[in-house]
Amino acid sequence: QGADSRGAALSYGPYLQAIARFLTQNAGSIVTHCLSRHMGRPVSWKEIERLDIISEKHGALYHVVHLLMHLPGETASFALNVAVSPEQQAFLATEVQLLTMLHEHFSHPHLPRVYCKGETLYAAEYGLEQTLTLFVAEWFEGYHEFHLAGDPRKELPVIKVWGLEKGDTILNASDMHALYRQASAILTDYLDPHSFRQIYPWHHAAGDFILRQNPDGIQLKLITARDYRALMSPGPDPDERWLALCHFFFNLTLRMRLDRLEGTGELAWASPQSLHGIIAGFAESWARKARHEASLPPPEEVLSFMHQFTTREWLSLGEAVLEDGMVEAEEAPFLKQHLGKHICDLMEALQTCFP
Repeated sequence: QGADSRGAALSYGPYLQAIARFLTQNAGSIVTHCLSRHMGRPVSWKEIERLDIISEKHGALYHVVHLLMHLPGETASFALNVAVSPEQQAFLATEVQLLTMLHEHFSHPHLPRVYCKGETLYAAEYGLEQTLTLFVAEWFEGYHEFHLAGDPRKELPVIKVWGLEKGDTILNASDMHALYRQASAILTDYLDPHSFRQIYPWHHAAGDFILRQNPDGIQLKLITARDYRALMSPGPDPDERWLALCHFFFNLTLRMRLDRLEGTGELAWASPQSLHGIIAGFAESWARKARHEASLPPPEEVLSFMHQFTTREWLSLGEAVLEDGMVEAEEAPFLKQHLGKHICDLMEALQTCFP
């Protein structure tokens, strides 16, 4: 059985049967629709040799199913997310809307594509019936969750990648830099440089980013978009736009360093070295924006502007950022405790951009 966030339980048999009914209704039209969109060509029901429905996990928001659709010579993977409670179902509707909008507006490949949304009836053995809401989306094959983890041989936490074929992996310094660079670039890619709406909240502890290790390095994806909003909405004054950009950047540097040990343990703080990757990722993505919009300042100008901040100016900005960007109440004392040292680390990292 798997419990939802309110404690209600679903029995595996009726749960998986409900999903199977959803997928095979109307002569499997949902399956062929998802496959056709995923593969970029029409796919017929008779091409499908086998359909595997694998219950992966039962999270606070969704029950997650991994769908494997087998065709001759190839297999396509999909994620099927199931919401049970009214609160979960409202969240699911919002996420589907956001993922669709972000794909249409930005055309980036970082988030999963949504292929369909629907409902199915869950009927338990003892007569209970309830409607499950679900959506089918792209499954990022070969990607794994990662988190900060303690290492008795090192003073600062390391990054552990879960569930690889050869067991858990500890990232080396080069891959750690690439991780923070890519994650920061992804979030900056989805930043609207005019309204300053952004994907927020997000959290490393929730496993929002996942990672694949390739022979030539690592690759990241972002698996969810819980909301898309401005933490600070600038007015028409150009100075307000600069302040909103600095607000985004500083919050990015804070949130990137924050995690929980092994994903569920104590709050943890990444090495100051992570800031070099964070700055590089922000600059890389902002450069792309500036190339497309001549009205935007180039990243060198943005970083030079922030490089001139005094410690007092960073502290003033940091206090506003902590208040505007707080996600969990427990984070407040932790982040306040680290704020001063974080500012010193950030100023030092920015200094390397202007030797």
